[in-house]
Amino acid sequence: MQKLAYVVILNFNGRAWLQACLESLRGTAYDNYKILLVDNASHDDSLTLVRGHFPEVEVLVNESNLGFSEGNNRGIDRALAAGAEYVVLLNPDTIVEPDWLDRLINIGERVPSIGILGAVQMNYEGTDFNSWTKTAFPELLEELRDPANARSWIPVEWVEGACLAIKRGAIEKIGMLDPIYFAFYEEIDLCRRALCAGYTVALVPGSRIRHYRGGMWQADAARSRERDYRCDRSQFIFNLTDPRRTLTVNLASYARTLMTKMNDIRKNFRLVRLWDLIRIQFDLIINFADCLQKWRNDKKVKSRK
Repeated sequence: MQKLAYVVILNFNGRAWLQACLESLRGTAYDNYKILLVDNASHDDSLTLVRGHFPEVEVLVNESNLGFSEGNNRGIDRALAAGAEYVVLLNPDTIVEPDWLDRLINIGERVPSIGILGAVQMNYEGTDFNSWTKTAFPELLEELRDPANARSWIPVEWVEGACLAIKRGAIEKIGMLDPIYFAFYEEIDLCRRALCAGYTVALVPGSRIRHYRGGMWQADAARSRERDYRCDRSQFIFNLTDPRRTLTVNLASYARTLMTKMNDIRKNFRLVRLWDLIRIQFDLIINFADCLQKWRNDKKVKSRK
């Protein structure tokens, strides 16, 4: 019998994309899967759409916007409680191919060492790779253009949380997304912890989705600014907490990242950008103990490899 897979879609005001996403999921060829929509306190009519037109979708409503990590963790908890052997995080601004899930789980079952799998991302409209695929895997593009002759799976450092499948056993060993990240870098961190625990992270060329990218972060200038703030903050935390390195090396990596961002500001000065970078440094000082504890905890997982 096929392993139960839970597709967890975290939504925050994603009404513009949800219908196309859920309609494409109805065509999924894999037989044993469920869809769980986790809503981060949306104030558009997302829930009205889902409850009115997609009765097969289970809905879990958070009382506030918990961010990507904690919001998805609520869904992961629910999926594990329901007996899921695979939890698949999927963004609402995606459209899936019919065999997307079957190909992911087929590889996962064939290769026990794989803990996390991801699909190849294409443009939301058109036939080219999207910006994430081009940026993350420039050396693989030629192979990925011909999936029939590509490797069935390719070991990589990380796959994006827009489409990330993780095995139950891997979650039980390394934990869920770390809530120290509100948004951005949380899936890179998860993949890093998986690699440190001895798992393989795999990109599956035959599994394909179309991903709009940006979603609600492009709604207005304020959201775009928040996106930059969240991304920068998460990058600093990621660099500070690498369990494969000493704390001294991590601090040096943090300093290099800070200098790079300061140089960028000098070349293209914007007062709000400088202010946000200063705010992040104060935030990291206040929360340094949490970063230090995370580094220690992740090192323990690595030592149990």
